[in-house]
Amino acid sequence: MSSNRKEAAPSAGTDAQKLPKWITNHFRESLDSHELLMQITEISSRGIGVLRGMPKIVKVLADVEGNSHHPDSLKKLERAQKEAELAGTEVDRDFPVLHGLAVVGLWSWMEHFVKGFVALWLAHRRDALNVPAVQKLRVKLGEYLQLQKAEQAQFLVELLEQELASPLKRGATRFDSLLQPFGLTFQLPDGCAQTLFELQQVRNAIAHRNGRADRRLRSDCPWLKLKINQPVLVSRVMLRTYATAAAEFLLAFLYRVGEIYSVDLGPIKQEASSPSVIVAS
Repeated sequence: MSSNRKEAAPSAGTDAQKLPKWITNHFRESLDSHELLMQITEISSRGIGVLRGMPKIVKVLADVEGNSHHPDSLKKLERAQKEAELAGTEVDRDFPVLHGLAVVGLWSWMEHFVKGFVALWLAHRRDALNVPAVQKLRVKLGEYLQLQKAEQAQFLVELLEQELASPLKRGATRFDSLLQPFGLTFQLPDGCAQTLFELQQVRNAIAHRNGRADRRLRSDCPWLKLKINQPVLVSRVMLRTYATAAAEFLLAFLYRVGEIYSVDLGPIKQEASSPSVIVAS
């Protein structure tokens, strides 16, 4: 199918119906990005751990080469010792800085995944432009017509976000507000919504409050048992929990899209009964 050609709404009960390639490509690319983020985080933690042994290696090599007292060797040893000390602190505290950066990246991944899908929906579906929420958008025609087809869809998504105040909504409702106008909302597994809500609040503390808890975070997530101005330390277990919830969100969304296209995803549901299988170890 041409990228500029819009498809008609699928008719109900078509057993041979398959998901369009633009849908499966988006889910696959998003899943790959999710896995890559988790894998890079895991690899980075191992690399940081290795730094603890670098001072010994630097010293032994300098001794073997007979220049252990040379200024350059002393500088290398001093740098290695400082890095080892920092690495040791990160290891002992379960990599809070690294995991905090991953949390920010994970929430950004979710935003890109949902907004990207809505843009594709607008670009490929004839009925998408007819929904009331899109019809109400105020578009500057001159600016809109200068954009490429894909950019036009992204432009509409940005306007729709502003109109619906989606960025101000909390947890999964931030995404639900964008999906609801197109009939794309779905039920999340038990506990997933609360985990995504926690992910967003922790992400906000890291991105906007220098990684420290404030009164709002303590009130919104009392189960974290944080004190005001206390550093928000993201452990390996917390990050894995967030990553699993994000994967559950992706799978539940995929099932919903399958229902719209009358595609039976039963086998996929059975194989992915535990969404953690697509979270990097």
